[in-house]
Amino acid sequence: MIELLVVIAIIAILASLLLPSLARAKEKALRTACSSNLHQQGFALQIYTQDNNNLLPDLRYAPYSSVPGMAAGRWAWDISTNFTDMMIANGASWNIFYCPTHADLNAPGVWNFGIAGSGNDANGGFRILGYVYLLPGSGMNAGGAPPSPYWKTNVIGMPGQPVPSDAPVVVDVIMQDNVTFSYTQVTSAPGLAVNAVQGTSHFSGALPAGSNELFEDGHVDWRQFGTMFHKKGAANVANNSFGADPIFVF
Repeated sequence: MIELLVVIAIIAILASLLLPSLARAKEKALRTACSSNLHQQGFALQIYTQDNNNLLPDLRYAPYSSVPGMAAGRWAWDISTNFTDMMIANGASWNIFYCPTHADLNAPGVWNFGIAGSGNDANGGFRILGYVYLLPGSGMNAGGAPPSPYWKTNVIGMPGQPVPSDAPVVVDVIMQDNVTFSYTQVTSAPGLAVNAVQGTSHFSGALPAGSNELFEDGHVDWRQFGTMFHKKGAANVANNSFGADPIFVF
């Protein structure tokens, strides 16, 4: 009996040492898969812009919106169905629009949440995706400060804007509850399946680890959380570019 207890104790110690390594390995695999998703989205956007005077899509106007000057959907991940159709026509696929850390979001009820006739299709049909898009019109209906400093319009850069290699276009989700300031307890969209969780994609303990980001020149890079733009606190939520509930960090 004593020998058995010793063996069990040794196994428990080894497991406690091994589990963190397994968790890190799993997160690394998820980051790699996420990066691949963004690379494929980058290819689709590059193909699109080559036929559109090097301009990225403007979600405020046709064919992406049925109301001129307004974008379909509400949040930064609510994207016109015509946008996703355009991406798929240029080589993308449904699955690459969802970060693998929230595989539950990759479901028909989310993909078709705001399509025409759903009752959620203000300003034209839209889909809930798993990334944040820094494109003209993205998230404009959520309120908050004008996000124009972060909207990207031209894949070869614009006067007065960062060079393309420094300008992110699509980023992982980092969101924070505007009351508890928790990165894990966030407000989810009503009407989604119970197990469909909208929240921060990559964690390091209780804090976000960072974000995979697709840049205007097509490359994807990892950005540490500590280097990100962040307006935290009740006094600043109205200044957030995508509204006050939840707070987006990018």
